[in-house]
Amino acid sequence: MKWKNKNTISLEWCVLDVKQQLKDRGKGEKLNVEECREVLDKCLHRHDATIGLSWDVMDCHIDDILEQRNTE
Repeated sequence: MKWKNKNTISLEWCVLDVKQQLKDRGKGEKLNVEECREVLDKCLHRHDATIGLSWDVMDCHIDDILEQRNTE
């Protein structure tokens, strides 16, 4: 988290965060860079301000991408 200006804070998540979360899950799952970007896109566009963005929320989006890939 950082200050963008004196009136605004910003939280930043990146592809490396998604990849680290995959590693931390300990299931040997892998996503390519584009799939990691899809996870971040879901995090952005499905954001619920009452819940926020947490590792658990990211896990849900990771699971969605893995499921989509496995059904294609």
